[in-house]
Amino acid sequence: MDRSAFYLSILLILRGELPPSKLGLDNDVDCDVTKINASEIRKDLDRVTRSLLSKALAQFYENYGFEAEERPDNLVTMVAFMAQLARIESEESLKGQLRFLNTHLLPTLKYAVEICPSLRQIYEILAEDAKTLKLILTS
Repeated sequence: MDRSAFYLSILLILRGELPPSKLGLDNDVDCDVTKINASEIRKDLDRVTRSLLSKALAQFYENYGFEAEERPDNLVTMVAFMAQLARIESEESLKGQLRFLNTHLLPTLKYAVEICPSLRQIYEILAEDAKTLKLILTS
């Protein structure tokens, strides 16, 4: 499965449109992920930084030609962006994916798991994906 299809599958699982078993996951996501927003849950950021997060994410998206239809800091939007970014087959895209994963998506998922434990497997496979990306870029 290519990277874009992988992230599209994650997106569809989050939206409840694809059974998690299609990616080898054991459980359904049993929370409303449309209400998980990075600016509200990221405890690793101070209040001022959290207040600017949506704007920073929108700018990150714009740099890669993506326009968020929903809140830029929403978990679903962030995964949709990764699916879009993964469609671009270039080293620059891979670097952007790794940066986005490590800076935004994984920290958001880390705190989202506290609210919605059923997201743990998604967090774990995306953390593994970040390691794989790092290996690809350093080899």
